[in-house]
Amino acid sequence: MKLVSKIALSLFAGAVSAVSTSAQVSFNFNYTTGSELFTQEAKDSLESAASIASSIFTHTASIDIEVTAVSNGSTTLASAGSNFSGPFANGFGNRGVVGTKIVTNNGTDLNGATADGTVTVNFGQPWDFDDSIAAGKFDFKSTMIHELLHAVGFSSDIQENGNDAFGTTPGNPGKWVPFDEFVSDSNGFLIDSQFQLNGTAWNAASVGGTGASPAANGLYFNGTNAANAFGGPVPLYSPNPWEGGSSGSHLDDSYFNGTTAPLMLMNAATSTGQGIRTFSNVELGILRDIGFTVVPEPHEYAIFAALGLGVLVISRRRRMVSVSGD
Repeated sequence: MKLVSKIALSLFAGAVSAVSTSAQVSFNFNYTTGSELFTQEAKDSLESAASIASSIFTHTASIDIEVTAVSNGSTTLASAGSNFSGPFANGFGNRGVVGTKIVTNNGTDLNGATADGTVTVNFGQPWDFDDSIAAGKFDFKSTMIHELLHAVGFSSDIQENGNDAFGTTPGNPGKWVPFDEFVSDSNGFLIDSQFQLNGTAWNAASVGGTGASPAANGLYFNGTNAANAFGGPVPLYSPNPWEGGSSGSHLDDSYFNGTTAPLMLMNAATSTGQGIRTFSNVELGILRDIGFTVVPEPHEYAIFAALGLGVLVISRRRRMVSVSGD
C-alpha cells in the first residue's frame, strides 16, 4: 500500500472520553530489537498511551509486552497482537494470552515468563510524541492506544480464505477468537452454532467494500452491546482487495470517515495531525461483547470541531498474532 494524499472535509465529533482514575490493568514494556530507536520521549509517550488504554478496564492484570522497532518506508505505522498458547478448542474461546490475563484478573497466565503480547513501531514515519501534534506528523499516543487494543483482543482471526488460524477450512468446526463470534454480513453471523464459517458468504463480504447503515455489502460486527450503541451492525473494514492485518479487524474507514460518521480510534488508517485518543460507545460495546468489563456508559463527551480543508496523509495500522501450542 502506498501513502495517499487527499483533500478532505473532516468533522471529528461525538467521541467519548472514558478514562477511569482507578484502572488496575498495567502494561509493562520490554524493549528489544531496535530499542535504540526509542528515545526517552517515545518511551514516555508509550507509557502515557498505555495508561489511557488500561483505564477503560475494571479488571486487574499485569501485562508484559515485548516492544520492537523498525525504520523503513512502509505505510504500516505500527502493529501489535497477543501471543496465543494452547490447548485450543473448537469455538470462540481461544482468547490470546493478553486478553485471558485481563478477563481472569491475572488468574491465568497461559505462557508463563514469555511476553504476553507484542508491539512493533515503524520509526521510518514522522512521529510526534506529545499532546500538540505538529503538521505532517503522526500522533504516536493515538496509534499506541489503538495497537494496545489489538493486543487485548480487538481483532478477528478469520484468514483471507476463510480458514481459522490453524488451517481449518470453511464448512468445518473451527477454532476462533471471541471477536469472530460477532463477525457478520448483511444477512447475519458468518460462523454458525457449530463453529462453521459460511465460505460463500465470507468470500463475498470480506471484500465487499464500503460499509453502510443499514447493513449492505461488506463485513459487520453484530454484537449486542456494539449494535445497541451504533443502532445496528457496525461496519468493519472490508476493502477489495483484502488487506492482510487490516481487513476484518478494524472499523470501516470508508464509513467512519468524519463526514458520514465520526472518525474512530479503531479505524484501519490514520492521518497526520491530531489523532483520536478517546473511546466511542461503539468501541466500548465491542469490548463488552468480546467479554471484557469496561467502565460504565461514559457521560463525558469530547467534541472536536475541525471543519476545514486540509491535506491528509493516510497510513495503515495493523494487528498481528503469534500462536504456539496445540
